[in-house]
Amino acid sequence: MFDPRTPSKSYTRRGTVLMALAALGGSAAVPYLTAKPAPKPASKAPTLKRAPLKDWPSLTQIAQTMIDDKLTPGLSLTVAHKGVVLFSQGFGMADVAAQREVTPQTTFRIASITKQFTAAAIMALAEDGKLSVHDPLARFLPDFPKADKITLAQLMSHTSGMGDYVNGQSHVVLDSARDRDFNGTELLSIIRARQPLYRAQPGAAWLYSNSAFTLLSIIVEQLSGMSFAQFCAERLFQPAGMTQSSIDTVDTVITGGSNGYRPEFRAPHGFVENKPLSATFIAGAGAIRSTTEDLILWHHALMNGKVLKPDSVAAMMTPALLKNGQPAFERRGAEPLEYGFGLGLGLEDERRFATHGGRINGFTGHLRSYHDDQLTLAILYNCDGSGAAQFMPMQKKLRKEASKLGLAEAISA
Repeated sequence: MFDPRTPSKSYTRRGTVLMALAALGGSAAVPYLTAKPAPKPASKAPTLKRAPLKDWPSLTQIAQTMIDDKLTPGLSLTVAHKGVVLFSQGFGMADVAAQREVTPQTTFRIASITKQFTAAAIMALAEDGKLSVHDPLARFLPDFPKADKITLAQLMSHTSGMGDYVNGQSHVVLDSARDRDFNGTELLSIIRARQPLYRAQPGAAWLYSNSAFTLLSIIVEQLSGMSFAQFCAERLFQPAGMTQSSIDTVDTVITGGSNGYRPEFRAPHGFVENKPLSATFIAGAGAIRSTTEDLILWHHALMNGKVLKPDSVAAMMTPALLKNGQPAFERRGAEPLEYGFGLGLGLEDERRFATHGGRINGFTGHLRSYHDDQLTLAILYNCDGSGAAQFMPMQKKLRKEASKLGLAEAISA
């Protein structure tokens, strides 16, 4: 359930972009920090600009059909060009029983869309001189098996060969992980106990791994002296202007949030609640709660130098290579997708895009930017689609229509 493949000609040749990786090399041993770093000078956080919204009946019809056909209780969809909102609307219910409606300000768990934030956190620490993307895992977790053979870059690009502590995990473990918080020591134990710990030799294949990104978030905590939630809030969310995003504990009181569901035709409203894994259990692999408008702000800020330096962003958006020099494809076929650091990278009608999907108990999401056109779209659903055959096809239809209409507007602007 937690392996969201976002389908999408090879993205871009590596050429000069690879110099960004070299620029992010670092020193050897740096001791772990035990205190917060000195705060950076405050700067004005980005905000979304608003103009009269577009009337896109075809897009509205697809979204409403998903609600009417009971594929999801609700969804939120925002499209923006150069940080100006073109379309932003909620459909259906955030809370089925209370009949509370979804708005563009409704928060959802974004699942694996979180991974690009985790990669950005590592890049921020690289900019601080605290690590290098080429560092072996052993520098931070010396007792972890094969840690001397794996680099942070491989962890961020799903090329470490590592297995997965979520997909295929015991239902006993996953059910208990919905209702309590976990610390880094517990997560390390759970990750190491999951067999096989490795499914391939490091650098030999592209293999989706939640374990890899949770290890990365543990490293963020070790080096920053902050919780992963606090680091994301201060170094990523705030500079991007994301006021509705957070990583919660199980005791967090959430207002304006959506419940998660799965389809159930026998239920009175066609859905039953499906509580997601706790944010502290899924950590850097899928912990964040956000809104479609905040996700638009994130990509706009990230790709315009508000969060990271241009070399860092270029490194994140450079397709990974395997040890044999071949591209590390996430997906081949008619819509091939390569992978950078926490981002899927592809071409659609000769337009470059960076993307990631997400799915966790009760929630599904998609975030995509056509960065040369400066168009971003975000879609969040309060349903995981399990058991609904038309959920994935209709998701794709909605995403394609939003992309088509948004790009047409961007080109004509």
